[in-house]
Amino acid sequence: MNGARSSPGAPRFRTARLLLVLGLGAVMAFLALRSSPYLQYIPWMPRRLGVWADHHGILRNTVAFAGFALVVHLLLGCRAWLVATLCAFGALIEIVQLWIPGRTFDWKDIVASVAGVLIAWPFAWAGRRLMALRSC
Repeated sequence: MNGARSSPGAPRFRTARLLLVLGLGAVMAFLALRSSPYLQYIPWMPRRLGVWADHHGILRNTVAFAGFALVVHLLLGCRAWLVATLCAFGALIEIVQLWIPGRTFDWKDIVASVAGVLIAWPFAWAGRRLMALRSC
Protein backbone atom coordinates (compact mmCIF):
# COMPACT_ATOMS: atom_id res chain seq x y z
CA MET A 1 0.00 0.00 0.00
CA ASN A 2 1.42 3.35 -1.03
CA GLY A 3 1.08 5.66 2.00
CA ALA A 4 1.41 8.88 0.00
CA ARG A 5 -1.59 8.10 -2.24
CA SER A 6 -3.87 6.23 0.13
CA SER A 7 -6.15 7.77 2.72
CA PRO A 8 -5.42 7.44 6.43
CA GLY A 9 -6.92 4.19 7.68
CA ALA A 10 -7.47 2.85 4.15
CA PRO A 11 -9.12 0.54 3.27
CA ARG A 12 -10.68 -0.07 6.67
CA PHE A 13 -12.93 2.99 6.79
CA ARG A 14 -13.18 3.75 3.06
CA THR A 15 -16.93 3.08 2.91
CA ALA A 16 -17.60 5.20 5.99
CA ARG A 17 -15.59 8.09 4.55
CA LEU A 18 -17.40 7.85 1.22
CA LEU A 19 -20.81 7.77 2.94
CA LEU A 20 -19.86 10.82 5.01
CA VAL A 21 -18.86 12.72 1.86
CA LEU A 22 -22.09 11.72 0.10
CA GLY A 23 -24.10 12.80 3.14
CA LEU A 24 -22.38 16.19 3.25
CA GLY A 25 -22.97 16.55 -0.49
CA ALA A 26 -26.67 15.83 0.07
CA VAL A 27 -26.81 18.54 2.75
CA MET A 28 -25.09 20.98 0.37
CA ALA A 29 -27.59 20.11 -2.37
CA PHE A 30 -30.52 20.47 0.05
CA LEU A 31 -29.37 23.92 1.14
CA ALA A 32 -28.76 25.07 -2.43
CA LEU A 33 -31.89 23.62 -4.01
CA ARG A 34 -34.53 24.79 -1.55
CA SER A 35 -37.15 27.17 -2.96
CA SER A 36 -35.94 29.85 -0.53
CA PRO A 37 -32.32 31.00 -0.58
CA TYR A 38 -32.54 32.19 3.04
CA LEU A 39 -30.70 29.93 5.45
CA GLN A 40 -31.49 31.73 8.71
CA TYR A 41 -35.02 30.28 8.71
CA ILE A 42 -33.92 26.63 8.66
CA PRO A 43 -34.77 25.31 12.14
CA TRP A 44 -31.60 23.24 12.60
CA MET A 45 -29.27 25.91 11.18
CA PRO A 46 -27.42 27.91 13.84
CA ARG A 47 -29.04 31.33 13.60
CA ARG A 48 -25.82 33.35 13.52
CA LEU A 49 -24.47 31.17 10.71
CA GLY A 50 -27.70 31.53 8.74
CA VAL A 51 -27.76 35.30 9.16
CA TRP A 52 -24.12 35.55 8.13
CA ALA A 53 -24.73 33.39 5.06
CA ASP A 54 -27.81 35.38 4.07
CA HIS A 55 -25.88 38.66 4.29
CA HIS A 56 -22.84 37.44 2.35
CA GLY A 57 -24.48 36.09 -0.83
CA ILE A 58 -21.71 34.95 -3.16
CA LEU A 59 -19.06 34.69 -0.44
CA ARG A 60 -21.15 31.99 1.25
CA ASN A 61 -20.68 29.81 -1.84
CA THR A 62 -16.92 30.18 -1.62
CA VAL A 63 -16.84 29.40 2.11
CA ALA A 64 -19.28 26.49 1.82
CA PHE A 65 -17.45 24.85 -1.07
CA ALA A 66 -14.04 25.46 0.49
CA GLY A 67 -15.21 23.71 3.65
CA PHE A 68 -16.84 20.88 1.73
CA ALA A 69 -13.82 20.42 -0.52
CA LEU A 70 -11.47 20.44 2.47
CA VAL A 71 -13.44 17.63 4.10
CA VAL A 72 -13.61 15.69 0.82
CA HIS A 73 -9.88 16.06 0.21
CA LEU A 74 -8.96 15.06 3.76
CA LEU A 75 -11.24 12.02 3.67
CA LEU A 76 -10.79 10.83 0.08
CA GLY A 77 -7.51 12.35 -1.09
CA CYS A 78 -6.27 15.30 -3.12
CA ARG A 79 -6.74 13.99 -6.61
CA ALA A 80 -7.43 16.07 -9.69
CA TRP A 81 -10.57 14.09 -10.55
CA LEU A 82 -12.02 14.99 -7.13
CA VAL A 83 -11.34 18.67 -7.77
CA ALA A 84 -13.06 18.41 -11.16
CA THR A 85 -16.01 16.52 -9.62
CA LEU A 86 -16.45 19.11 -6.87
CA CYS A 87 -16.32 21.94 -9.42
CA ALA A 88 -18.90 20.16 -11.59
CA PHE A 89 -21.10 19.62 -8.51
CA GLY A 90 -21.02 23.35 -7.76
CA ALA A 91 -21.91 24.21 -11.36
CA LEU A 92 -24.67 21.59 -11.50
CA ILE A 93 -26.30 22.89 -8.33
CA GLU A 94 -26.39 26.38 -9.78
CA ILE A 95 -27.74 25.22 -13.15
CA VAL A 96 -30.52 23.18 -11.53
CA GLN A 97 -31.69 26.36 -9.79
CA LEU A 98 -32.98 27.51 -13.19
CA TRP A 99 -35.96 25.20 -12.67
CA ILE A 100 -36.64 25.92 -8.99
CA PRO A 101 -39.27 28.57 -8.26
CA GLY A 102 -37.87 31.33 -6.08
CA ARG A 103 -34.25 30.65 -7.12
CA THR A 104 -32.15 32.22 -9.84
CA PHE A 105 -29.12 31.19 -11.83
CA ASP A 106 -26.01 33.34 -11.44
CA TRP A 107 -22.71 32.46 -13.12
CA LYS A 108 -20.90 34.33 -10.31
CA ASP A 109 -22.11 31.63 -7.91
CA ILE A 110 -20.42 29.01 -10.09
CA VAL A 111 -17.19 31.02 -10.05
CA ALA A 112 -17.46 31.37 -6.25
CA SER A 113 -18.05 27.63 -5.78
CA VAL A 114 -15.11 26.71 -8.02
CA ALA A 115 -12.94 29.25 -6.19
CA GLY A 116 -13.82 27.61 -2.88
CA VAL A 117 -12.84 24.19 -4.21
CA LEU A 118 -9.54 25.51 -5.56
CA ILE A 119 -8.75 27.39 -2.34
CA ALA A 120 -9.21 24.21 -0.29
CA TRP A 121 -6.98 22.00 -2.44
CA PRO A 122 -3.52 23.26 -1.33
CA PHE A 123 -4.60 23.39 2.33
CA ALA A 124 -5.88 19.82 2.19
CA TRP A 125 -2.76 18.65 0.37
CA ALA A 126 -0.57 20.22 3.07
CA GLY A 127 -2.75 18.73 5.81
CA ARG A 128 -2.53 15.25 4.31
CA ARG A 129 1.27 15.59 3.96
CA LEU A 130 1.52 16.54 7.65
CA MET A 131 -0.66 13.59 8.65
CA ALA A 132 1.50 11.25 6.56
CA LEU A 133 4.69 12.59 8.17
CA ARG A 134 3.28 12.13 11.67
CA SER A 135 2.29 8.52 10.98
CA CYS A 136 5.88 7.56 10.02
